[in-house]
Amino acid sequence: MFRLSTNKLVLALAAGVISSLSTAATAQEERWFEVEIYLYEHNSPTVEQWSDKVVNPRQRKSVDFITPLVSTDLTAVNMGLNGCTSSDWATDSLNCNEQLNSSNQVKTLTDIPMVIAAAEPATAHLGEGAVLLAESQSQFKDIIATLKREKGNKSLLHMTWQQSMLPRNRAIPIKLYSGHDFSEQYEKNGQPLQNSDLADDLPQFDFISSGFLAEPQKPVWKLDGTLNIYLEHYLFIETAFNLREEGEKTVTLMHHDNPASTGIDSKPEIDSVTSPFLYSIPMKQNRRVRSDEVHYFDHPKMGMIIQIRKMEHPTAKSTEEESEYISNANTEALLLN
Repeated sequence: MFRLSTNKLVLALAAGVISSLSTAATAQEERWFEVEIYLYEHNSPTVEQWSDKVVNPRQRKSVDFITPLVSTDLTAVNMGLNGCTSSDWATDSLNCNEQLNSSNQVKTLTDIPMVIAAAEPATAHLGEGAVLLAESQSQFKDIIATLKREKGNKSLLHMTWQQSMLPRNRAIPIKLYSGHDFSEQYEKNGQPLQNSDLADDLPQFDFISSGFLAEPQKPVWKLDGTLNIYLEHYLFIETAFNLREEGEKTVTLMHHDNPASTGIDSKPEIDSVTSPFLYSIPMKQNRRVRSDEVHYFDHPKMGMIIQIRKMEHPTAKSTEEESEYISNANTEALLLN
């Protein structure tokens, strides 16, 4: 009996040591930081000309804190299912996107709130990915108040989270979007809906179910893109944002009054047609930064304030459970002895 209880104690202690070594190795491999970001728009005139071509960011796996907060999955609510967590978005973003973008299941806000935050204070744990923090855990209150007082500034997004910093080839960017959804007025390419090509309005035939599928209109946010922070001896911040701005686009058309007169001497008539257009203004930068310093990313139409703060390495959630198990095994061994 003594031998059996002793073996149990040895196994429990060994499991605890292995777990501690594993946690320590993970902590040494990963460096964790707390990130706070504030994005705002400059409503000031500029002489810069923007291209009417939309630059779509490269599609890659990303962490999405915003969608689970602003979307209501009606099917999941009715069935009592849980939505995707930030870890789910990091490990299986395709499945999460399918759930949240499926038609007749999701109702999304037409205007994203400026502050995106967890309902209660949170902290990261090893093995669980990036974690969104509560508004009370942010530190930009005074900075935001100062910028709001400047004429022409309009808040877009404020968030704080904790994440591990990895090399660029392993880093997972954070998906960001905010502001108004223009999808009821404009296509993703900036054209007004009534001017979109007829082919875009035709339903796609589903050969599996032998029926036509109505492709859901994807949101066209005021601001969207990704923020990638990675660590390669130094910290780097890589932005790939698009800021939408309503304007007008003039198209020059040439035509002949008489279609039959297309000879050498015929002169075409030139007309200019102006129509509404949603411009997509890119903000693509990559900068090396220092931790704990407040950094400002400038742009003719927008600004970004960001700080990457050092933090203690998070611990695994199972540490307390393992300690309790070891303590119980030790107590049992002493009692049996």
